[in-house]
Amino acid sequence: MIRIDFEKCVGCMSCVGVCPFSVLGDGGRFPEWTDLSSKRCIECMHCGAACPERAIDFLHGPGIRREGIDPLPKNFPQLIEAFLLQRRSYRSFSPNKVPRDTIEKALEIAAYAPSAKNQKPTKWVLIDDACMLEKMMEIIVAYVEKEGVSPEILENLDRGRNVVMGTATTIILGYAKGLAINPVVDTALEINALEMILQSFGIGTCWAGYLTRMANANPEIREMLHLADEEKVYGALMVGYPQGEDYLHIPNRKRAPEFTWI
Repeated sequence: MIRIDFEKCVGCMSCVGVCPFSVLGDGGRFPEWTDLSSKRCIECMHCGAACPERAIDFLHGPGIRREGIDPLPKNFPQLIEAFLLQRRSYRSFSPNKVPRDTIEKALEIAAYAPSAKNQKPTKWVLIDDACMLEKMMEIIVAYVEKEGVSPEILENLDRGRNVVMGTATTIILGYAKGLAINPVVDTALEINALEMILQSFGIGTCWAGYLTRMANANPEIREMLHLADEEKVYGALMVGYPQGEDYLHIPNRKRAPEFTWI
């Protein structure tokens, strides 16, 4: 779980006030653990983020540590609106690979996405080897031909369009054990964050729904990805530098959001 360095702690109880499950309580001089029989520390680190003395850390080391918080610019709401409105799904990419360290940096930031009970079940398979991507596509084509599923994959290939992975130079697949509390949403949230980060770096992305389904249905691909029986792919991204796709306007949406205040 977490540890409190009582040599640094000043007893301000900031950590107690933000603990979502009341695992920490006011012990008078210092915070203390409450009765844990019906509560559990989920290591969300709200306490550590709120501690002015940085007296709280993980029991077995700091994990991913980022120093300092840069204040957001005053026009951040306008910036994020413009960014989200202009975001597009890209399927045509240049042959130039995205550097691995750029993708790893994006994954590190995306790890801060929310997760049910802070469980963080999602793990990643990253593929940027052209031969492996070609082999994976061959397996998918053979599977579609044999099983007769998703015939549009073959129809589009005949027209020169790969709807499974586009011309991506990198494929990112997020997978998790099905026994996690909410692996579907957890993985989707993290992939969504990852996509936003990559696109902010000037890297194109597209959710790869066909690939996600094929990765779970096809035993050969599961073996290629080294997935255990209890593990499932919950989302995938095509990744690369966009080429031949220039979008000049914010598109119309076919309907406005529907909502009811109660």
